Amino acid sequence: MTDISWLPNFIIAGAPKAGTSSMHAWIADHPDAFGSREKETYFFVDPGTHMYRPEAHVSRGLEAYRGQFPLCDGAQPKVILESTPAYLYYRTALAEIPDLSSRPRCLFILREPAAQIYSLYTYFRDNWSWIPGEMGFAEFLAAVRAESHDFNGNELARNALAYARYVDYLLPWRERLGADRMMVATFDTFIADERALTRRVAEWLGLDPTFYDTYTFPRENETYAPRNRTLQKANVAIRGLLPRGAFYENLRGVYRKLNTRKPDGPAEEERALISGLRGEFMESNARLAEEFALDLSRWGGE
Repeated sequence: MTDISWLPNFIIAGAPKAGTSSMHAWIADHPDAFGSREKETYFFVDPGTHMYRPEAHVSRGLEAYRGQFPLCDGAQPKVILESTPAYLYYRTALAEIPDLSSRPRCLFILREPAAQIYSLYTYFRDNWSWIPGEMGFAEFLAAVRAESHDFNGNELARNALAYARYVDYLLPWRERLGADRMMVATFDTFIADERALTRRVAEWLGLDPTFYDTYTFPRENETYAPRNRTLQKANVAIRGLLPRGAFYENLRGVYRKLNTRKPDGPAEEERALISGLRGEFMESNARLAEEFALDLSRWGGE
């Protein structure tokens, strides 16, 4: 009989740039939980997308997934998790995850659409090289609307506006998972009281929430601004070749100290664009609030 006790029973499946890396780390730090070797395994992404890795994909069978969960002999954590927030958008994830024998629960954290789009833009421009460093936010939005830029094959950038209409993607997930295996939260609640939200998630998963009474909540995967873009391009090229582990983390820490700084935040022109964007999502946000009983009063257009 095939051993499937290592399969995840909790997956953070959305949305990008909404605090999912931090939430993954916080739940994985619980003594009764175990996080995947890589936070984002990409195992259930669609073939042809920028995250697709043919050698580590569900099309190769579940054994190709097992290396992400190197449990010690005899270990029996209550929660085994992985977090690939782009799963929200992928047909493969929607088809495969609900039917896993571990019957995973899925968490979706959603950020106000205009803010999420701007954060995605700066992240892919500054932390990676999917969006050209010289491309302004207005130019990015124009390219997305006109479908005139491939963004080096990054569908999250290419479909940024459509993907921020979350309700269109969440409804099929609810149909497949059922409401009891799905939690939808907002980035607002994450920022307002990270301890309360994490305790809520822990209780939902059957974990003792009192672990978080004295927890320090380290932040993960925050967007930065590079001091030197040429050095950043070299960093992006090199880091993809290095194995993950202590050496990788130490090298990343040195690089962050030498060539990164906190981003300045949106300029006046960008703030105007963000404000204008909010109005475009009022209808989909209203549907989202109604379908999932969310308070989205802070998401209103201006």
